[in-house]
Amino acid sequence: MATEGYSDISIRISTTFMKGIGLWLAGDTTEERRRKIMLRYTLFSIILASVVEVRDMYFSWGDWGAVLYIACSILSLLMIFIKVFVLTIHKVEFIELILYMQEDFWNASYNFREKEILDDVRKICIVFTFFVTLAGHCSIAGYLITPVIANAGKNESARILPFNMWLNLPLSISPYYEMTFVVQAVTLYQVGLCYFCLDNILCILCVHVSGQFRILQYRLTKLCAQQEEMKDQNANTDVAYYTSTSYAKLKVYIRQHQKLIAYCAKLENVFTMIALAQVLIFSIIICLFGYQIFMANSSFMRRCIFITTICGSVFMLLMFTYSCNGLTEQSDNVGIAAYSASWTFLPMNKFGRMFRSDLMLVILRSRKVCCVTANGFFPVSLETYTKILSTALSYYTLLRQNMEDATGS
Repeated sequence: MATEGYSDISIRISTTFMKGIGLWLAGDTTEERRRKIMLRYTLFSIILASVVEVRDMYFSWGDWGAVLYIACSILSLLMIFIKVFVLTIHKVEFIELILYMQEDFWNASYNFREKEILDDVRKICIVFTFFVTLAGHCSIAGYLITPVIANAGKNESARILPFNMWLNLPLSISPYYEMTFVVQAVTLYQVGLCYFCLDNILCILCVHVSGQFRILQYRLTKLCAQQEEMKDQNANTDVAYYTSTSYAKLKVYIRQHQKLIAYCAKLENVFTMIALAQVLIFSIIICLFGYQIFMANSSFMRRCIFITTICGSVFMLLMFTYSCNGLTEQSDNVGIAAYSASWTFLPMNKFGRMFRSDLMLVILRSRKVCCVTANGFFPVSLETYTKILSTALSYYTLLRQNMEDATGS
């Protein structure tokens, strides 16, 4: 997809990652063939990782520390599978979202103040992309570096892999160990790419839509500035002319508002199941990882994996809820911006009355905010993030209290 007229490192990085998992636009038949190959490779990596983890749980059953550790990985794979499956099902709608953002958000014409708003949006997207990518790669690195450190000083026959294979082969002996390690690392990176790049593209979409709502707010507040300057003049003809032109501008802004509402509805339709999976699975993962870190008798190396993964999960959940919260707030602020316009200086002529009537409709419609919901159960916002963390802390406190009571008895 071309992005001429719009230079943003976050878009370029996100495009590269999305092409890497086969869920981006193709410009020609060669790119389409490459996209299909990468998508099949992504699905193969997810299935392979799932088979390895399910087998590991089967052979580790009875060792509850190992079972909980594997369960965390299986939950992460489940969330990744849901993301890829949903976007594959809604591929047409997702492509329409990207194309509309390219044509109407990135490459539209703006004045100086509106460009400043877009610059703020770009900065936020760059920060999101940097930290989400860093968190995702840290989680991947935690799984790969841990066995390397654990194998230091061990005999060749005692070496461990990032994930147990449970095969009747001497996988700890060279060159089988190196070959298996490379296969697991490549598969892990492809799966990890799905883990964070889909969250990143959702954050970018939400932030850009929020920026468009901010631009609409600015245009509405400046809608009647000329009439305010003429309030002490008696040029009735000019006032009537500016009233009609202001009403014409208001109709343009109403159509822009309607387009943004329709865009948000399509965004909700594509990502609502992903949002539900994010909230539910992240809640469980944070609780399980926290238990493994603070209360379970895990090894030091395994604790390092849990620490890096829980930090990445908490941060990606924050970015996800923050971007959705910004979309909700900015769509709600449209009504405030519309009321802040200097409509009181307009005369009560035909266009003045029509202006006030339509402005009231804008204010009333903005009361029904645009948002991303968890499959319609509740809107995703920063309140969702705080509730998840508070629930996890309550869970830790309850477990700690039960362990102390059991020890005391």
